[in-house]
Amino acid sequence: MKNILRTAGVLAVASASVLTGVTAAQAAPSCSTARVCLYDDYWFTGTPRSFGWVTYNVGVDSNDKGSSLVIGPATDPASPYVYFYVDNNFAGNNVVFRAGNASNDLRGLYMTPTRNWDDEITSVWG
Repeated sequence: MKNILRTAGVLAVASASVLTGVTAAQAAPSCSTARVCLYDDYWFTGTPRSFGWVTYNVGVDSNDKGSSLVIGPATDPASPYVYFYVDNNFAGNNVVFRAGNASNDLRGLYMTPTRNWDDEITSVWG
C-alpha cells in the first residue's frame, strides 16, 4: 500500500510539473513575514540573503547581486507592497512587488527599455 501511495505522489508531482512548467526544486521557497529574500542566482539558487522591508542599503555583500527574490507575507494587510530601489536610501528607479510574490529571474523585469533588474537592487522599502 505504501508503494502505491508513494508512486501516486510521485506521479502527482510529475503531472503538476508538466502542467506548470516548473519542477518542485524550482518552486519559490518561503520567506519570513515582513522579510525579503534575495538570491544571487536565478530560480532561487546561489547565496540567499534576507532583509527587512525597510533596508536603506542591503550592504556590500548583497549590493547589486540579486537575480531572484521572494517577498514574505505582510505584517499589515493594509500595506502589502514592497519597493526595490536601484540606489541607497530609496532613490533612483524602483519596482514594486506585492507581499507573497516572487520573481525567479529578474532579467525579465525592466526598469528602462535597455536595463533590467538583474543585479541592481540596493535598498528596500515596504
